[in-house]
Amino acid sequence: MARVRNPGEADGGWRPLALAAAAAGAVVLLLAVSVAVIWLVGGAATSAPAVGVQPQPTPTPRALAFLRETPAAVQPPDAVDTAGDLASNEDVPAATAPALMSATGVEGADAPVNGAVFSAPEGSPFSAVASGSWEATANALRNDGTSADAEPLLTLASVPRASFAIEAEIKVNGVLDAFCNQSFGLAGGDTTAGRVYGGGVLFPCEGDAAHARLTDVSTWQDGYHADPLIAENAFDPGPGWRTYRFEVREDAVRLFVDGVGVVSGSLGAPLDDAAGAEAGIWSQGVDLSIRSIEIYPLPAE
Repeated sequence: MARVRNPGEADGGWRPLALAAAAAGAVVLLLAVSVAVIWLVGGAATSAPAVGVQPQPTPTPRALAFLRETPAAVQPPDAVDTAGDLASNEDVPAATAPALMSATGVEGADAPVNGAVFSAPEGSPFSAVASGSWEATANALRNDGTSADAEPLLTLASVPRASFAIEAEIKVNGVLDAFCNQSFGLAGGDTTAGRVYGGGVLFPCEGDAAHARLTDVSTWQDGYHADPLIAENAFDPGPGWRTYRFEVREDAVRLFVDGVGVVSGSLGAPLDDAAGAEAGIWSQGVDLSIRSIEIYPLPAE
């Protein structure tokens, strides 16, 4: 006989299944939402640019200002430090090792007009002017004295006035033994008019004493000893550094050594002031070193 199902039993079996399915669906939905949220959050984080090494900004260049160095004041002779000189002054008494004189450091000399037109080595390197028998070393202008021939004046600068002074620190290292009447000195004048004068030292023949001389040095073919003489005095430069200063002022010429006038004379007539002058140095058969040179125009008396 067939068994009749109880309706209550059928309803009781379906309901638990429906609840289980609903719970499973809720769990799946929750998992899906969680995954979506994690994906969205992770995507936003990875979309931010990575921090890397940033290039340094290029600095704005600053304008450079070039300032002319103010020359130091000239020290008096007893305050000069000669430790850095080209050659040692051990063979020279301290009192005779001179400092470079200013234009007002010479007896009877006035201040220069418009400053120096030539200054070495501070204003111009010796290498810029060395030629002929002259060569530039690290700290000096040198003539080895091996040339016994009368060599033209080594012109250093043009001076805008006929009155001028040329001043140099010079050390005599020796004289060419095979010849006599060798010389060195400072000179200048109007080369166009053939009026050039020099002040220097002559080492004569046969053991005669050296002389400080002022001469007409317009021509050089016969040498300084044969130039027309203006004035001369006995003078021995001796060893060590000395400061020589040659002046042409109006019709007067003078030679100073270490600030003391050693010889002076007259040209008879002044040079043409409008023509200016050329100034320079010479050495004939004398081995010497020059560690500083300055050339100034001078005011009228």
